[in-house]
Amino acid sequence: HPRPGPPLRGPRSARGEAARPRMAEEAQPAMEVASEPSFSPEMLKIYYSRLMPHDLLFRWLSYGNDPTSSAPGIQRDFFHRREISMTLENDIYIRYQCFRDGAEMAAAIQRRNPHKIDIGAVFSALPKDHNTLQPEAFRTVERELVFDIDMTDYDDVRFCCSGAKICPRCWPYMTMAVHVMNACLREDFGYEHLAWVYSGRRGVHCWVSDSAARALPNDARMAIVDYLLVVNASENNSKSVSLASPVHPMIRRAYDILEPLFVRHVAAEDGQGLLADEQRWTKALKSMPNDDLRRELLERWSRDGSSAAEKWQQLLQRTSPPERDATAPQKRHKKLNYVALELWRMELVLHFCYPRLDANVSKHQNHLLKSPFCVHPKTGRVCVPFNGDAPDDFDPFAVPTLATLCRQLDEHNDEDVPDLAKTDLRPYVDDFERRFMQPLGGALRREFRDLAEQEAASMVDF
Repeated sequence: HPRPGPPLRGPRSARGEAARPRMAEEAQPAMEVASEPSFSPEMLKIYYSRLMPHDLLFRWLSYGNDPTSSAPGIQRDFFHRREISMTLENDIYIRYQCFRDGAEMAAAIQRRNPHKIDIGAVFSALPKDHNTLQPEAFRTVERELVFDIDMTDYDDVRFCCSGAKICPRCWPYMTMAVHVMNACLREDFGYEHLAWVYSGRRGVHCWVSDSAARALPNDARMAIVDYLLVVNASENNSKSVSLASPVHPMIRRAYDILEPLFVRHVAAEDGQGLLADEQRWTKALKSMPNDDLRRELLERWSRDGSSAAEKWQQLLQRTSPPERDATAPQKRHKKLNYVALELWRMELVLHFCYPRLDANVSKHQNHLLKSPFCVHPKTGRVCVPFNGDAPDDFDPFAVPTLATLCRQLDEHNDEDVPDLAKTDLRPYVDDFERRFMQPLGGALRREFRDLAEQEAASMVDF
């Protein structure tokens, strides 16, 4: 399987300049809460009324089911049966909201000014009527297959930050997770329509929007999660990854993707520094299944002054079987169990870099997840989509805040220019439209056409 290639060109700012990742080149402080006042109910009201792409969200979540259409196959109440929940100021939580169309949803959001918006499942009846219905009459019908990856689940493998804080050294844990998840979902399950979204603070979400994924029952979702879970990190579990030979192809592919990223972002001094600090590399080698080899490497690394990349190459060479040359004189090597050593090396990389999923988010159709394009109240940053095929391009520290967006609106007085075009939010909206909505729209049109042809054929047969 090919390894990730060089970063592609990222989205462009409102001023036409390429938005460049700054994480590796420029030192930045850990981000927990933005240094400037980046969130307030007043700024949020401006955002909801002038910038939030309500129609874009409606077109996505309705999946071509236009409530004003009478075309074959259209479920006119499809969007109306979708649950939208809101968290208002002072943590007032309102569930089972539903709206006839995008305009009604936008009006409710602007009126209530929620600090958080969550998207739920499509039900068999209107969510607002759930208290008046029998349980069997109110059930989930479909819902995107969703995944939630949070940086706090990596606290045992990052040495720079903890808790809600993130910095340029630890954010690559998220990009590595996206690389692996993207490959699994596309290659192993054949899914095409993946919406990757920044959580606004310290994590990422994935919305798999293919028709087959949305229709998955809970037991199928559980099976997919079980397939994807590799790391079992807990306080009572000293070994988070346990592999056996032969290694599953999915695991082998994940290792091939992650190994060069491990060297760059985990082993290196300007990453987590795992192989740049004696105390850390000593702990990492502690689980190596060969005491003599472990002592050899520890003694060598303590005196040779090698770089982290050089140390990894030495480890790679000593844990891989030597290549045989029939013409060269055979050297006597101590007998090593290279199968066990290779498994250990893979476990080390996967322990640090493999995606750590919040399994409960993915297993049930009725689980809520934060909406794209809402705003995180702790940071003021918009939950923007990003390109999951090139996650290294995405810089969470460059995501606009409410304060930035409101300032940009104030700086542009030209009434002929749409509000969105005045701000740094536009490239994220345009990118989502082009990379996600347009391909999804094409697939939906083909599905409705096929359904119409099937209905027409059945009428002829009758």
